[in-house]
Amino acid sequence: MVVKSDKIWFLSTTAIILRKGGVIMSSGLGSTMAKLVDGVTKICAFALLFAYIFFALNANFHFLDNSAVNDIITYIMYYGPLIIVGLVCVEFAISKNLLIQIVIYALIAVMIIFQFFPDTWVSIMGNFSGGA
Repeated sequence: MVVKSDKIWFLSTTAIILRKGGVIMSSGLGSTMAKLVDGVTKICAFALLFAYIFFALNANFHFLDNSAVNDIITYIMYYGPLIIVGLVCVEFAISKNLLIQIVIYALIAVMIIFQFFPDTWVSIMGNFSGGA
């Protein structure tokens, strides 16, 4: 639906306001949420990168022996990729229709639910190491 006036054209479906002398982009809720999730994803990705670098430095120089920081880095390395995958899926789902959003959110829920079954991850890791 396009409402036309002398100076302003308003497209209600895309929430773009055109004025004389320039274009003002009035982003909708989906675009704002996508930007927010994108920012959080980037922060998590950098935190994960630094955790891997810190873990590699510690493996070579042994400056953190059995400390709480080492445990925190281990948890970040374990859950970080899963969090980033979830955030990227949420960012993708924001701009899609409701059916695709439900499917993506259900897949994320399945990923989270399987975190509570440690035997699943033991058997998955057993497949990579040559046997369970």
